[in-house]
Amino acid sequence: MRQRWNRLRARLAARELFGINRRNVELVYAHNRRRHYPIADDKLLGKRHLSAAGVPVPATLAVCEGLFAIPAVLAQLTDREHFVIKPANGSGGDGILVVGERADGHQWRRPNGAPIHATELQRHLANIVYGAFSRKLDDRAFVEDRIEPHPVFRELWRDGLCDVRILTLRGAPIMAMTRVPTKMSGGRANLHQGGIGLAVDLDTGHTVRAMHRQRIISRHPESGAALLGVPMPAWSRTLEVARRAAAAVPLGYLGVDIVVDVDRGPLVLEINARPGLEIQNVHGHGLGAAIARRMT
Repeated sequence: MRQRWNRLRARLAARELFGINRRNVELVYAHNRRRHYPIADDKLLGKRHLSAAGVPVPATLAVCEGLFAIPAVLAQLTDREHFVIKPANGSGGDGILVVGERADGHQWRRPNGAPIHATELQRHLANIVYGAFSRKLDDRAFVEDRIEPHPVFRELWRDGLCDVRILTLRGAPIMAMTRVPTKMSGGRANLHQGGIGLAVDLDTGHTVRAMHRQRIISRHPESGAALLGVPMPAWSRTLEVARRAAAAVPLGYLGVDIVVDVDRGPLVLEINARPGLEIQNVHGHGLGAAIARRMT
């Protein structure tokens, strides 16, 4: 009897869980036409679509179209501090450089206090446009205004930027998690680099489960901050921004990555036409259950 029950549970779980192939066939290919992938893959193109629809995004301070543009971009940054340099076609957080306050005329500080010289910024911009962080032979770099996180996220981790990923299907949010950086992740929120995933209940906006490196936890392993029962700030606005982002692009299945700035509120960092499946482990149940609940 026990073996039969275990087999039944395994069959039910298989229908609930999505693997890569099932995700591609039933969600990505079924709802996202290939010709529209560049809108999500190219962060600058995606920002243009979102901005045109009135969806709030971080301000773009400069764009570097190639090696020829690097001196002009550096000149624009001379008197600035607290900015982020990104590759337009990067993924997984690769190539993102966070720059803090100015130390002197040719030097800034990283979020951890380490110095970064203008020559390093020049080298990083060159690596981006050479395609070092993308799947293309070349790329574009852009500079964004740095986010000042809401105090709730600062309490979770002070030396990096937490974000909220919301999966949408045909414009409706179906699943959400907050991603929290660690020292292991280098201050980035990406789970595969060692970030923490917090399952967020769509109805209440509270965190209900936390995962780090495939382990269920209740506190941040480094800061000690409590991770469960945390109310996400501006939750109703965050959901509305996710809906507006989904409506702004011709892609029916999306991962919408949102940050909450202390002054500007929810802002869309980027959209993803092929979001990963780790969110299922974070929640402890599959996408099938979420879709059945939210789309019926």
